[in-house]
Amino acid sequence: MEQEWIVEKEEAVFKHPFMQVNLQQVRLPDQTVIPDWPIVNLRNYINVVVLDEDQNFLIIKGYKHGIGRLNWQILGGYIDPGEDALTAAKRELMEETGLESHDWTPLGTFIVDANRRASEGTFFIAKNCKKVAEPDYNDLEDYTIEWHPKEEVAIALHDGRIAGMSYAAPIAMALLMLD
Repeated sequence: MEQEWIVEKEEAVFKHPFMQVNLQQVRLPDQTVIPDWPIVNLRNYINVVVLDEDQNFLIIKGYKHGIGRLNWQILGGYIDPGEDALTAAKRELMEETGLESHDWTPLGTFIVDANRRASEGTFFIAKNCKKVAEPDYNDLEDYTIEWHPKEEVAIALHDGRIAGMSYAAPIAMALLMLD
C-alpha cells in the first residue's frame, strides 16, 4: 500500500481573494524531497442539476472566461464561509432562478485536481423544481436560462456545448441516475 507524502513545510507564494498558491516541501515514502510542490486553493463550490417535473434540465447559456466562449452550464456558486454545501445550493437556486425544490439528491464531493487540489466541488440534483420568486442575482455574468430534455443534454455532453468539467461531471452522474 502506498504511503502518504509528508509535508515538511509550506509557504504561500500567491494570494488573491479567489485563489491562493502554496509551495510545499514534501518528503516521499522513498525519502526523496520535492522542495516546491504547488498546491492551489480555490473557493469550494456547488453545482446543481436542476430538473422540472418532466425531468427537463435547466441549462444556463453564457460566457465563462476560463473556457473562453459561450457554453452550456448548470447552476453553480461558491460556498460562503460558515455555510454547508446544501444550504449554498438552495441559496444559489433561489438567487439565480427563483426556483425551489423539496427533492434534493447529493451526488458527492470531489477534489478538482488530485495532484494540485484546486478546490472541492459538491454536486446535487434538485428535482421537481417550481418557480416561487423572481431571480435576485448580482453576478458579472450575462446569461440565459432554458429548459432542455435529457436526450438533448446527453448529446451536448459529447458535442462541445458543455465545455466545463464541473458542469459535465454532475450532468453525466444525473443522466446515469435517471436512466
